[in-house]
Amino acid sequence: MIEQTQPTSSVWPGWILRLRRSSIGRLGLQGKVVLAFSMLLMAALATATGFALERSQSTLAGLMGEQARQLSQTLAFAAVEPYQSGDAEQLHRLGSDLIKSRNIVLVAFFDAQGKALTTACRDPDFRIGHSPGDSPRSQLLMRVQERHLPTLGDFLQVTAPVFDRHPPGKTRAETGHDSTDTQGPGVRLHGYITVGVSQNAAQAELHRVSIVALGLGLAIFALCLPLAIALIHRIFLPIRQLVSATNRISTGQYDAHVEMCRPDEIGKLATSFNEMVDCIHEHRRELEDANHELEGKVRRRTSELEASNGRLSAEIAEKEDFLRAVSHDLNAPLRNISGMAMLLLTKYRGRLDEEVVHRLERIRKNVEAESDLIAELLELSRIKTRRHKMESVDIDGLVRELVDCFEPDLREKNISISVDNVLPSLGCERMRVRQVFQNLIDNAIKYMGESVERRINIGWSEMAGGHGFYVRDTGMGIHAEDVQKVFYVFRRGKNAAGSNVVGKGVGLASVKSIIETYGGRIWVESEVGRGSTFWFFIPNASGCEVSLAAA
Repeated sequence: MIEQTQPTSSVWPGWILRLRRSSIGRLGLQGKVVLAFSMLLMAALATATGFALERSQSTLAGLMGEQARQLSQTLAFAAVEPYQSGDAEQLHRLGSDLIKSRNIVLVAFFDAQGKALTTACRDPDFRIGHSPGDSPRSQLLMRVQERHLPTLGDFLQVTAPVFDRHPPGKTRAETGHDSTDTQGPGVRLHGYITVGVSQNAAQAELHRVSIVALGLGLAIFALCLPLAIALIHRIFLPIRQLVSATNRISTGQYDAHVEMCRPDEIGKLATSFNEMVDCIHEHRRELEDANHELEGKVRRRTSELEASNGRLSAEIAEKEDFLRAVSHDLNAPLRNISGMAMLLLTKYRGRLDEEVVHRLERIRKNVEAESDLIAELLELSRIKTRRHKMESVDIDGLVRELVDCFEPDLREKNISISVDNVLPSLGCERMRVRQVFQNLIDNAIKYMGESVERRINIGWSEMAGGHGFYVRDTGMGIHAEDVQKVFYVFRRGKNAAGSNVVGKGVGLASVKSIIETYGGRIWVESEVGRGSTFWFFIPNASGCEVSLAAA
């Protein structure tokens, strides 16, 4: 099973992260060093104090335990005579006298079977029924045990046996004791004594010592902190000098240097800093010289560009004047030819032969075609120089209006047309975009050919950096070598040239010019006999604002 490591931000609690970002984050390097030193000093003092207290408690517990063992042994020797005489009252007096001392809180006497004989305790309600040793041969004899009672607090308890040696020359039968009452040859067991030694006074003293040690540690910390701050302030003096020199450089004083002669790393840093300042000053001087030279070149190039723009504007204006003049000069005789043919047809149609009427009709139609061609060429020349008003255009509605306009041609040639998805709205020139789709649909209708499947599809899709639109047909297609030629004026593919399709060769060139005006591009994907797909791409930075239209 692979474990995923949690991000650092999820490991730290939220309040610690906020503290690090707000308070500690605003401290400078010197403040952070002082804070780290303070934390380390406090941690060292706390560790030393805790270790000393722990060792003191352990040592004190050992001393008091040894005291309790010695006291229980002494009391066991002193209680031999009352045990021999069977004087329970004397045992009780002995225990009552002992608990009057400062530390002893419990004295209990038991017989050899562990039954309580008498008990003396500072708690008058305390009762004990059996020896804490539980049996005469218990392994807990002479061992220190920690006990606690609500009325007595913490105390150490030790249970000791009470025994004496048999009188010389006496056998066990003569003494009247069973073998279970002896601890060895010549030894007789009388009973047990349990002594409880209080730890309250020692703990109180240890608590007082702890408070004194804590106060002493805080005093040491209070004395060391100003010294540490002064020392750190002195250590950071060269760094502050470097920061001051850096600030002067940021204000443009490139002659700022750090006067510092030290053999350590900070001295080397100061030397490197001074060398860096000299290098920056030299580079800045070279950069200023290069800027002055560049400004002179820019001024010269700007004047040359302005002159070129002036010449270009004059050439464009001259070109437009020329086109208008050519258009006027060409259209005038064409209009006269068309007028005379119309006049002859109107006045002498009944007198002329049918062949003559037919030729006059052809003359009139050719004149109209040439006039339309001249108008389209003139419009092609104005596409990139004369822009129209930008407005929000519903492309989906515009395309459906064009489909309605082409309805007679579509019905006549048995062609179906469909819009694959809802086209978006564009902030663009309405007439230009209409011209793009009109020319592409008209081109698809003209070059449908004799295909069995006769269909036109229109749609769009998002592309990297913009939006792409397409007009797809199932017509005759285009040869691979003619794909790039179809977007030039008067250029047609080989199969289109032999199909007797009526066309002026200007429509696709106009589409290409309009798309390039928006910074886009147009291309065609085609296969002979299987149709063509004309794509055009409009980038997002073209000035056309794209938004999805409502379905």
